[in-house]
Amino acid sequence: MPTMSQLRGLPLERAELFGKPSIGARYTHGASYERTGERCCICHRPATNCHHVAPRRLGERFSLVTPDRTWLLRSPLFALCGSGTTGCHNGFHGGSALTARWMWDDPQYERWWWDGILLEQWGPHAEELYGFGFWRIEDKKHDRLIEIREGN
Repeated sequence: MPTMSQLRGLPLERAELFGKPSIGARYTHGASYERTGERCCICHRPATNCHHVAPRRLGERFSLVTPDRTWLLRSPLFALCGSGTTGCHNGFHGGSALTARWMWDDPQYERWWWDGILLEQWGPHAEELYGFGFWRIEDKKHDRLIEIREGN
């Protein structure tokens, strides 16, 4: 488990959001990003924009201190339909009907993440992280769990 200094004041469930793979979107240069998927990762309607999984009010980046270095991690991006007030994008913002959480397949993988081993191997947002975990999206409106194990 991470130390308090690694979390930098964030609760574990928030810090855990940073650096994980995106779904149907990617960062380009600087703060720019783009959709790479045509479909919403929740309902499969046409995607119209990108959603920052870690709320922007938490900051654009999270500095994770590992034994060997400090990693500057960004929020993953999800390709979604709608805007912040319509469609699945509204599900994350409006009534919080949708919540995303990264789930590790094994507690050892989580330790490797916080120790920087997985980051050293592939770097932040790497598709290879799906070999160690997945996104679990809780859809409270439809009383279901969605598991996503690939980025597109």
